[in-house]
Amino acid sequence: MAINIEIDQFRFADFSGAGKHSIFLEISPAGSGEQIGIPLLVANGLKPGKTLVAFAAVHGDELEGVQAIQDVFRQLETDAMNGRFIAVPVANLPAFRAVQRTSPIDSLNLARTFPGRKDGSVTERLAYYLGELIIPQADLFIDLHSASASLMPTMAGYDASGTEASKVSKDAAFRTGMPVMWGHSDVGPGRTLYAAIERGIPWLYVESPSGRRISNVELPYYVDALLNLLGHLKVIDRDAPVRVPKLHLFGSGDIDRTQSVNVGGFFVQRVNLLDRVEKGRLVGEVRDLFGEVLEEVRTLSSGIVAVLRSDPLVNPGDPVCLVAEFLSD
Repeated sequence: MAINIEIDQFRFADFSGAGKHSIFLEISPAGSGEQIGIPLLVANGLKPGKTLVAFAAVHGDELEGVQAIQDVFRQLETDAMNGRFIAVPVANLPAFRAVQRTSPIDSLNLARTFPGRKDGSVTERLAYYLGELIIPQADLFIDLHSASASLMPTMAGYDASGTEASKVSKDAAFRTGMPVMWGHSDVGPGRTLYAAIERGIPWLYVESPSGRRISNVELPYYVDALLNLLGHLKVIDRDAPVRVPKLHLFGSGDIDRTQSVNVGGFFVQRVNLLDRVEKGRLVGEVRDLFGEVLEEVRTLSSGIVAVLRSDPLVNPGDPVCLVAEFLSD
């Protein structure tokens, strides 16, 4: 049964004994009509060791990570663990309740709000506490995402910036078992990953093409990724060898740079996810109600289609395609 604690009163040291703890960190603003906070799961091993920190539902409509964290937490045997597993199964509770990407309270995207503000809006406060209180506990941080309006491959994204932490990030990513790897020399502002980067904490994230639902095809990848990383950190007894991915990509992790449309309408795909394309390839077209083509979208570079719009209804400025560089190694 979960324990409710006002977030400014919470200390990890108070929950340091071996065993499992389910805690709801309350941050409901004054006058709020609903309980707002951070559900926190802590599994402490009998012996000291490293800590894996995992987040899910930073976007409220990305759901595989929620179940994966719950399933892994339930099966852990803390008497046989060295170290800790700290997890937030639902990082953005208001968006999760609404099953949408952004918060219905302040319309902010939590994945663009870090480092947040302690005295800010609901989403800004969530970002502040997640970044100041929970991420710093990590020896390795993983953010579990899944695509919704756009298709993305079942993949692990890792830090390819060339820092010492990035070497740890890449090694960990290649142990997740994800079939696609995507190295990023940079990531966009406001992400959870920035809270890790600022502290020199190695990070990675995962994606899959099945947002807004739980896929029995994709879910096992999430569960295995968490267990493999716990094995890699020696928190649990599990072999986690380096695995060669089916595809290795490289490019910016700022998906806000995805090619967008200039007009609204009905988007029709002309390529598939993970297609290899040349510069100038027709990605898709925007049609009006009568099927007349209003705009053609063509690739700006050669490479692999790593992000592709899945929702056919588009508004001006909506992202539709991102092409990543292909690495042969």
